[in-house]
Amino acid sequence: MELRQLRYFLSVAETEHLTQSADALFVTQSTLSHGLRQLEAELGVPLFDRLGRGLRLSQAGHAFRDHAARALQELEAGRQAVADMSALQTGTLQVGVIPTFLTRFVPDAVAAFSARYPGVQLTVRDLRSGQIEELLIAGRLDLGIAFHPASREEIEAEPLFEERMHLVVHQGHPLARRQRLRLAELAGVPLALLPASFATRRLIDAAFAQAGVTPLVRVEMESVDALLQACRSGPLATIAAEHAALHAGPDMRAAVLTEPRTVRRAGLLWRRGASRSAAAREFVALLRPAIARTAAPPSLQGGVAQQE
Repeated sequence: MELRQLRYFLSVAETEHLTQSADALFVTQSTLSHGLRQLEAELGVPLFDRLGRGLRLSQAGHAFRDHAARALQELEAGRQAVADMSALQTGTLQVGVIPTFLTRFVPDAVAAFSARYPGVQLTVRDLRSGQIEELLIAGRLDLGIAFHPASREEIEAEPLFEERMHLVVHQGHPLARRQRLRLAELAGVPLALLPASFATRRLIDAAFAQAGVTPLVRVEMESVDALLQACRSGPLATIAAEHAALHAGPDMRAAVLTEPRTVRRAGLLWRRGASRSAAAREFVALLRPAIARTAAPPSLQGGVAQQE
């Protein structure tokens, strides 16, 4: 089994098209087809179902894909270890980040990393927490920035920071003058929240259950920024993590939620047992001060107060 065969297989598994993969790999279509046939012959099973001009992964192909991706990742980690001796002059780094962290904490670290190591190709993907864990396990990400603790045993999670959850309303809302709110006080308050498929929503629902309250959810949207925008007028309120609440805008107000104290924890996610490249370690080293710089002070910021 040759490395080029694994690369051919993973590319076609992604594109499901021989011509596109051949162009991307800078090989002829006949070379690509021959490499795939050799791989299938060695494994003794077809990896693709041929459908007209297209290809679809067979059941065996699905089973083999994650193993092939992890094998290439480990080899890339070995190559990266050699590149480390060249002070990260070359290499790649694949990072998965949940949306709320991507826009608020990561850009400064990306800019600093790119300026310091221009030879390293950095790719940052906007993903849900479950997707990040799945891609880490499959060997298709080097690092994840999502929630702590992780939900999968195959993932190691390091604490990164935590932030309190806040009720966020327009300045004209009846609750706009409140600085602290018990969750029980939100009974009957129309809310706009993330869908239940989001980890943050599950955290909020668990807190409401602990408080013995059934939330009045009038709107569900898959974007925190969109939820905040929907609350800029009218009776809707939303619940957002501290950094999002404190940057909601001068016309918005936030109150910290208590009883129960509701905290969202962020973490660095790695595939358990996988080697950690110097590029990933250096990115984390640049990320931590970037987070510290964007931490909200205990004062008014953007018109929204942080209350303790």
